[in-house]
Amino acid sequence: MLRFFYSLLVYFLLPFTCFKFIYRGFKQPDYLKHWDERYGFYSLLTKKIWSHQKTLWIHSVSVGETKAAIPLIKLFLKKYPDHHLLITHGTPTGRSTSIDINDSRIHRIYLPFDTPGAIKRFFSTFKPEMGLLLETELWFNLIHQAYQKSIPLYLINARLSEKSFQLYKKILFLIKPSLQELKGVLAQTISDKKRFESLGALNVEVMGNLKFDVIPPRNTVTKSILLKKHLHLKNQQVLLIASSRKGEEELILQSLLKLHIKNFVTIFVPRHPQRFREVELILKKYGVTFIKRSDKKITSKPYQFILGDSMGEMYVYYNLTNIALIGGTLLPYGGQNLIESMAMKVPLILGPNTYNFHDVSNQAIREGAGKRIKTIDELKKVLPQMLKLSNQLKMKEACNKLMDLHQGATLKILNKIKTTL
Repeated sequence: MLRFFYSLLVYFLLPFTCFKFIYRGFKQPDYLKHWDERYGFYSLLTKKIWSHQKTLWIHSVSVGETKAAIPLIKLFLKKYPDHHLLITHGTPTGRSTSIDINDSRIHRIYLPFDTPGAIKRFFSTFKPEMGLLLETELWFNLIHQAYQKSIPLYLINARLSEKSFQLYKKILFLIKPSLQELKGVLAQTISDKKRFESLGALNVEVMGNLKFDVIPPRNTVTKSILLKKHLHLKNQQVLLIASSRKGEEELILQSLLKLHIKNFVTIFVPRHPQRFREVELILKKYGVTFIKRSDKKITSKPYQFILGDSMGEMYVYYNLTNIALIGGTLLPYGGQNLIESMAMKVPLILGPNTYNFHDVSNQAIREGAGKRIKTIDELKKVLPQMLKLSNQLKMKEACNKLMDLHQGATLKILNKIKTTL
């Protein structure tokens, strides 16, 4: 009965999704593509092709989840050569995220909205033998229909912040039945495990974080050399503002303008591509000298800032960087992925808001891989200290140790779920 009213609500909201896509399409045209997939409609040819496939299915909603799934995708393709791999997404950026794998058995589409009809058409078309949902993707009709059709469905790399936990407790009547219909919950940390169990989840195990197993793309070094030449970077110290969120760029810019560090450049890389223009206007507002990654020709004249207005190059930016300030941590967004920074041996700066990566953030600070600032005003004290070569070497070593300590989640997850196939 509860799921019935939930479905009514989803059906009620469905017409508004058209307006949402059109509105977002003005800034990001990819939102105007593949609407049929969004609503669970597939061609007769698609149905015919997939009726003969042996299919494994992974749902990775956006960029972070897609990158985290790459090691698992590689292992699946190697271990199950007769299977095709269906990867579903929720955002255009997730769907376009490079996975650095060239294999005709990989297929990428949007997961349909969580209506009973759309989900039924999805399962009847693709007939997956097993499904993996990454991190916190709990869709009640999706989980229930998979359970009814005896499709084993795991929540992997599962994480649940304290903030989300408190919210989910208020809708426990919906959350608990769905969690109990999952084949298993493979959590990142003990804290995540305890929270999921408190919500009623069964078969919860700690496997670690897949993001520690991600290997930078093979051409990262080559691309960074070309980009460094393109940007006319030479011996400058570089601060990367990685995956910044709305409101953060101006705070950081104001703070940096109070500093007077010689031979120093800052790269802003906004989390969402539709905000590139917005950040460009902020830089113009303050009258600073800057260039854009997308500029075709860049002169060698001195500049203070770079706008990283490109997608899929975060590892390349890290390879040019001395220090990274992780976006989403200065304002209450919960923080973006700091593990990429450590994987590239780049010491990091975190703000106070890291609940999306609570355990690893605290450990990174505790082990000396970076520093935490409580307010943006502390940046003027912390940054000059971190730019000293001796301090950078110590923090780079700490990054290495943490990466070595936490790797291995991919193999643990595969060993757990392989008995299901």
